[in-house]
Amino acid sequence: MDLKLSGKTAVVTGGARGIGEATCKVLAEEGASVAVFDILAEDAEKTAQEIRDAGGKAVACPVDLSSYSSVKEAMNKAKAELGPIDIVACVAAITDNMATIEKMPIEKWAREIKVNLSGCFYCVKETVDSMIERKFGRYIFVSSRAGMDGGFGQCSYSASKMGLIGFARSLALEYARMGVTSNVVFPGLVNTPATAGLSDEARKRIIARGVMGRLQDPEELGNAIAFLASEQAKGINGAELMVSMGPAPYSLRPMNLPGDEKIFEKK
Repeated sequence: MDLKLSGKTAVVTGGARGIGEATCKVLAEEGASVAVFDILAEDAEKTAQEIRDAGGKAVACPVDLSSYSSVKEAMNKAKAELGPIDIVACVAAITDNMATIEKMPIEKWAREIKVNLSGCFYCVKETVDSMIERKFGRYIFVSSRAGMDGGFGQCSYSASKMGLIGFARSLALEYARMGVTSNVVFPGLVNTPATAGLSDEARKRIIARGVMGRLQDPEELGNAIAFLASEQAKGINGAELMVSMGPAPYSLRPMNLPGDEKIFEKK
């Protein structure tokens, strides 16, 4: 598909691995220049180099999304090397902070909210003005079913992902008339390094509950994000797109009952 992204510049948070890496590569294949944002500096550079080796344009930008100054510094680097930002795909999230509410450490709650939610706010703060000036901008946020359903042992993650939905909707309302859109993508469970750390029992249980009986490929999310970033999607704003291989009612959530957290312990 030719999404006509040549001449556009994209920022992808969490671009070093998994969904973020796949998104970087799909956007580059469609012609966009890509800033690979990630706290994993070496892995971010690897993704950027692979894009350059394939004939694309990319730069790695080490960043701590919990810090506004770090986001600002990374954005300045991306703008200096690639030009004004047209597309921001917020993929990065902390996913391994698991505890019931009474056992959740205050500092872990705070960091998860900062990375998963405040980091997205920081990215918008550093890019929306120039998008308004050029009358074009695309924001795509990766949320989670946990943001709608909650999750046993996932209070901070669920809260951050629900907050992201509200933030994305507000953004969609505020800047639609300036040519800037904001949409949310909901994945299923994707075959990434994060899910590779789950126990074999957990993986089997998730796959058995899924409609298609498999984990998703990261490229499936990357393709959806790239479409929402394109001119073809200019009429899609404030939408919540399920890219989860099928309906996912609460009963199919991978963690929803007391005791479930035990099988989700890391290997």
